[in-house]
Amino acid sequence: MTEVVKRFFIKSDGTFKLNPGGRSEVNKILSEMQDMDLSGLEYWNSTRKNTSRGSRITKEDTQKIDQWIQLPSKFEHFDVRTLGTAYKYALLALYDITKELKVQDAVKPGTAYEYLVKRYKTISVSKDSFSKSLTNTRDYRKYFSRTSEGLYYLSLKLRN
Repeated sequence: MTEVVKRFFIKSDGTFKLNPGGRSEVNKILSEMQDMDLSGLEYWNSTRKNTSRGSRITKEDTQKIDQWIQLPSKFEHFDVRTLGTAYKYALLALYDITKELKVQDAVKPGTAYEYLVKRYKTISVSKDSFSKSLTNTRDYRKYFSRTSEGLYYLSLKLRN
């Protein structure tokens, strides 16, 4: 139960609310329940091969990033070299994409990093350390949350 709560809920004002991944999962379950042609999954016939999508950047992701860069951001003239640490770069990237530009609710780590590199150019953090800061639940859980699809969003309430 703890894992389900971590993956699909946000604690807010003493109650739990669905995060973007939770809303997506509920909608998926509801559509499956209403689909009379859906017969179910014969799990006993499936292979053990991992079929999940990786975090590679697709052509579609690259096109989205190019569109996002064209949008105005209040951080356009911000000197990102002052950030210094990978988690601060990740905070900026996710804030810019999800809160400032409001183009997505959550993104893949690689997409966020590519956006950051293309938008700000002078990034002094590697893609690996950027991704590790997003996935480091021990130190940065209060900043970042993950959807069931492996997309990341800000879990911290930031003041404007």
